[in-house]
Amino acid sequence: MLPRSLFGRLLLFLLLGLVAAQALSAWLLLADRGSALYRVLAADNVARIGAIVELLDEMGDDDRERIASALDLPPLRMAVDLPWSELPADRSPPARALADALHERLGDERPLSVSLAEPGHVEPGHAAPARRASFFIQVGLRDGAVVSFLHELPRTLVQRPDRVLASLAILLVSVVVLAVLAVRALTRPLRTLAHAATELGHDLERPPLAEAGPLEVRAAAQAFNTMQARLRAYLDDRARMLAAVSHDLKTPLTRLRLRAELIDDEAQRTRILADLDEMEAMVQDTLDYMRGVERGEPVTRLDLLALIDALADDAADAGTAIAVEGGLRAPVAGRPLALKRCLQNLIDNARAYGGGALRIVVEDGAAAVTVRVLDDGPGIPAAELERVFEPFHRLEGSRSRNTGGTGLGLAIARNIARAHGGELSLANRPEGGLEARLTLPR
Repeated sequence: MLPRSLFGRLLLFLLLGLVAAQALSAWLLLADRGSALYRVLAADNVARIGAIVELLDEMGDDDRERIASALDLPPLRMAVDLPWSELPADRSPPARALADALHERLGDERPLSVSLAEPGHVEPGHAAPARRASFFIQVGLRDGAVVSFLHELPRTLVQRPDRVLASLAILLVSVVVLAVLAVRALTRPLRTLAHAATELGHDLERPPLAEAGPLEVRAAAQAFNTMQARLRAYLDDRARMLAAVSHDLKTPLTRLRLRAELIDDEAQRTRILADLDEMEAMVQDTLDYMRGVERGEPVTRLDLLALIDALADDAADAGTAIAVEGGLRAPVAGRPLALKRCLQNLIDNARAYGGGALRIVVEDGAAAVTVRVLDDGPGIPAAELERVFEPFHRLEGSRSRNTGGTGLGLAIARNIARAHGGELSLANRPEGGLEARLTLPR
């Protein structure tokens, strides 16, 4: 249920916290605002109602009606000719607060009733319903008469505080935007580091990371650049060592080849030269595998289909027909010589072990290009499909040592594929034969 990226998770947690904090703040603000308005209104009502009740206590009925008519003005309406309504006591906080304040002002022994009526409610003795929420108050006078008050609450109290809500909404949006920008700025160095680590596997000569930003980011960039420099130095040392080994091995092999040419026995000379050729090929393949045949060659945009057609033509000249199917919409980024070596190894493997009918199918996708080399041979046992990529690992039976090879062709081909950010895999075809699938990213 959580987002998969660190950016998404951080943003989700921050947004949940911000929305919860903002909602709680809005609730507290509106509750305090309503309580403050009710307290102000109650204090005003208590003073006016208390003064009127004390005044009416000292008057007769005629004077009371005259005073009631004179003071019956909005928002506080009053009447002295209404009977006691016998309404149940209102337990709402505003009604209780107003009743307590009136009891404190007029005394606990005086009859008192306070209710908070919703808009449209018809109070006893009033023909027209209240236009908005109102307090209906009845107070008993000393001689047993009843004075009734109806106070309509101000619109600012009963309406939604749109301006307050709009201010809170603007504040929330502003904080969310700042949170998005802050999380993106915090996670960008991680994305940069991940991209650099991915590119490092394809190109060890890539530019180092910029050592800027917060302390932790600078430390990570410095560690990454140090690792890249050490890897480059290690590979350079290994390349120099392998070049020296190659030179030292080729020198005695050349001497042996010259001495073999001096042997009079032709059959013996032929066998020795064949052994020397096999030894030289094995040494070269081993050095290529350890050195990495793709290292040092620049990446260019190449027509992969034209390269495959050229390899198929070479195979046809050698007596093996290869059908090429499919097409490409655009060139592929890669190292031409390395990809040629990779594809040549797959074709040679299929020619040696896969029977006579060979096909190469090229499939162009939005994210990757797939090259499938299909043969009609006996296939490979399922348990060996991955082991054949191990250096010097070879199979018995139809794919035995009698067919030649050093056991490094598939290992070199997979190294080249992975150096391009792709993959090489083998699978047995349901109809028989083997499929070598080379995938290269767009």
